[in-house]
Amino acid sequence: MEFKIAIIGPENSGKSSLMNALFGKYISYVSEVGGTTKNPVKKYWGKIKIGKAKKNPIIVDIIFVDLGGLYTKDDKLSPILTPSILKKTYEEIDKADMIIHVVDGTVGLLKNFEKLHYLLKFRYNKPIIVVINKSDLLNIEEKEKLKNYVENRLKNKVLLLSAKTGEGLDELINIFHHYLKKVDWDV
Repeated sequence: MEFKIAIIGPENSGKSSLMNALFGKYISYVSEVGGTTKNPVKKYWGKIKIGKAKKNPIIVDIIFVDLGGLYTKDDKLSPILTPSILKKTYEEIDKADMIIHVVDGTVGLLKNFEKLHYLLKFRYNKPIIVVINKSDLLNIEEKEKLKNYVENRLKNKVLLLSAKTGEGLDELINIFHHYLKKVDWDV
């Protein structure tokens, strides 16, 4: 059984850095240039046993998908997304069982991602983990203010994270595990 987690966010929000941090090694190319990741980057994370039964636990294969940025920090559609790449991106989002919505802490929440968040959450019923990346670049007051703003706008809990320093990674992994235990696995 497979469980796909798609990482979405604007260009240069740290999606590829988050993917690399989760795996503890280089998976996705990282650059200061927006639009570095174009095609989806898929990586098998591992197996998780679900259930307390020792004889027949459910084994779930976890796969992460790093997607190219859909929008720029100016809230415009990314210029690198050709129709074929955009189609692949939306196909991966559609196939995902869970979404990690990355907000760039230095830019804030984009209006287009606010709209996409609600579309995924309510029309497609996708569970979404919202992370504010680059929190290492914010002071305590800025972190709290942005976290409260994003939680209020998206009606979703928010996790402060830094793919660079590792802040919040353990908590993110614990959220996956907790969610996977609650899923009704129809086998």
